[in-house]
Amino acid sequence: MLIAIDIGNSLIKLGFFVNRSLHVQEIASHPLLASRRYAALIRDFMREKNIDKMPKGIILSSVVKSRSEALTRALKGLFLVEPLIVDHTKKTGIRLDIPKPEELGTDRLANIVAAHALYKCPVAVIDFGTATTISIAGNAANFMGGSILPGLRLMNKALAKGTSRLSEVTLSATAPALGIDTASGIRSGLLIGTAGAVERIISRIEAETGLTLKTVLTGGYGGIVSRYMKRRHRLIPYLTLQGLRIMYARGARCMN
Repeated sequence: MLIAIDIGNSLIKLGFFVNRSLHVQEIASHPLLASRRYAALIRDFMREKNIDKMPKGIILSSVVKSRSEALTRALKGLFLVEPLIVDHTKKTGIRLDIPKPEELGTDRLANIVAAHALYKCPVAVIDFGTATTISIAGNAANFMGGSILPGLRLMNKALAKGTSRLSEVTLSATAPALGIDTASGIRSGLLIGTAGAVERIISRIEAETGLTLKTVLTGGYGGIVSRYMKRRHRLIPYLTLQGLRIMYARGARCMN
């Protein structure tokens, strides 16, 4: 068994790869819990899913360092295994062709590793999470850069906080472009607007680079936005965890 962990701004996702199955536990990133509480939640989940194997390894990607420390203590206490912490220096099979690789979120790196392993050609990954990120890999298995937009939840909250008459809306999977009231107008702007912005950015990147990009969607809001994308794409909800699994298999302990 391998445990792959993606610590994001909103959710901590733990992927338990058991034989050919993937069991995913999600824990809110906020508030920060004590290590013993994380350990108890993990034990309960494993018991619920009848996971009785000890992990051969643990790999962890994090954009919230304070959560990494508490979760690492919990994992070491439970399994006596030192988690492998992903950073830009690890061997992943993807070359980082950007001037400041240390600034790249390791979740974006894991996404590109998984998507490029799937297609083995130039690919764009759109992760609809707390932020909406676009990540691009080129012909030479190289990370080239991308784009970052505010995520749907952030924009929803910003409209409510920054205006006197608008409230947060439920982000449903039905949003006609022509909103007939305030709530449906906000949904149109958030969902169709985000889908359109992403497609426009990818089209501009293709024009600038001469690449033809396969497109993969992931993240918590990927399934909703997917319905408004005209561009042909593939939706893979737990792409980041799959990328971490591949990175571990490639021997990410080694330096690039």
